[in-house]
Amino acid sequence: MVICFIGDSLTQGIGDELALGWVGRLARESFLKDPARSRALTVCNMGVRSDTSARIAARWQEETGRRRRHGEDMAFVFSFGAADGKFDLPGEETLRVSREILSAAARLGRTLYIAPPPAFEPGWSAHIRQTGQALAGICAELGIPTFDFHAPLAAEPAYMASLEPDGIHPDAAGYERMASLLRGWEPMRELLGL
Repeated sequence: MVICFIGDSLTQGIGDELALGWVGRLARESFLKDPARSRALTVCNMGVRSDTSARIAARWQEETGRRRRHGEDMAFVFSFGAADGKFDLPGEETLRVSREILSAAARLGRTLYIAPPPAFEPGWSAHIRQTGQALAGICAELGIPTFDFHAPLAAEPAYMASLEPDGIHPDAAGYERMASLLRGWEPMRELLGL
């Protein structure tokens, strides 16, 4: 199975001095639990710094198509929305292109959505929360399982402190906390065999 993690810099793991992010941590745990998975699963981190939903819409099908192998299942894990507020993408545009992305992906394979975590700056963080909630609503309509990073992490002082110096990207401890939350989410546990 090919599993594509598609999103922005928070998917990529920017700021993690161990260069794993939450994606790398979950993949590592899956492979350590069952070493045969390191050959059976192809985990592709396709996070790109500053990618908005519109930029992801422009690239995801071509990039995942290049990773498709004949006769092999594909799964898509999307996590985006934080950059949309930073770069002032209109809310209706975010929702329109996100619906297109998610509905197309759901037709191609198992699809999950992870709403983005909070930012340190309250206004930006509120926008991220609203965007994540709106995208979770779209996912509910499409039958796509959704996990919300924002609510639990905004309530954790240690996570919020990990966002220094830029206010959005956590350090290694912050990414570990993100991974630990996802370890408890059944759709991710099933997908990666955690």
